[in-house]
Amino acid sequence: MAGGAETRDIGALSDALDEFVRHRSPQLLAIELAGFLAVRLAWSSWSWVDAVVAAAIVAFNPFSEWLIHVFILHCPANGSMRDKLAGYSHRRHHEDPRDLRFQFIHPAVILGGMPLNLLIVLGFRTPSAVTAVVTITALTLIYEWVHFLIHTDYVPRHFLYRRLHRAHRLHHFRNEKYWLGVATRFGDRVLGTNPRKEDVEVSPTAKTALVSR
Repeated sequence: MAGGAETRDIGALSDALDEFVRHRSPQLLAIELAGFLAVRLAWSSWSWVDAVVAAAIVAFNPFSEWLIHVFILHCPANGSMRDKLAGYSHRRHHEDPRDLRFQFIHPAVILGGMPLNLLIVLGFRTPSAVTAVVTITALTLIYEWVHFLIHTDYVPRHFLYRRLHRAHRLHHFRNEKYWLGVATRFGDRVLGTNPRKEDVEVSPTAKTALVSR
């Protein structure tokens, strides 16, 4: 175990949830989601545009997740702002996936995204703009939960979650260039990074994530 690592044995779903809500990123996302959801519910005008906007964001989510994983989380170790906010933390996450200090999105990223989401709402000033922000925030919180749960000792029971669990474990312990989806595997299937385990050799950099695409 790495020096100073923060870990906890978690085998029950209730224990996982208890630990999850203690961390800053899920807390910030939950507050943001509650705030924008309250605004959207108060803005009682609903239309087909809301459904289209939410559906479009959900449909693109597997690809945005893939792109962020490849080009931001696996960015070069060059001291850039992208590296400081995401790359360094993600490399530490690969070194010790159980270390709770590096399992979540950096709080600065969440805080930086809040004004951008507010600008979307104030810029468009439409109910569907709030729907868009609510959908994005909800998907991000789901991502955080699934990713955290995968790195606990909780035994997968549901078929769909078992597949997510196995794929992300392969990303960490088989080859960091594949199985880049976390909350969804659709992006990997479309973009060719969802091979059979037997067809991919063990990467010498899987535990350092130093090789970027």
